Amino acid sequence: MLKKVQIWEHSDDGEEFRVKERAVTVLRRLQALKNEISQLRLECEELRKQRLEDQDKGLLCSECGEPIESGQEVVVKDSAGMAKSCYHQNCFKSLLH
Repeated sequence: MLKKVQIWEHSDDGEEFRVKERAVTVLRRLQALKNEISQLRLECEELRKQRLEDQDKGLLCSECGEPIESGQEVVVKDSAGMAKSCYHQNCFKSLLH
């Protein structure tokens, strides 16, 4: 009877070194990307805090420059939906007449 014989080819040491080198390179790049993500998260959190602080300061009327109480503002937006200016209800009515 015939016996099935398998020949195992062993990779040479040079190829094994290149594979390890690529793995180390990929792991370094991954760590660099993780660091970038962490930095971006910190920046986003700072921007979020800054935005909340700006909202707490309140809106100023574009006509008279006085602070506007919550619920008493009229916001004029541009075609993109971004707030362009804010007015007291009474100041806005006076602009229309």
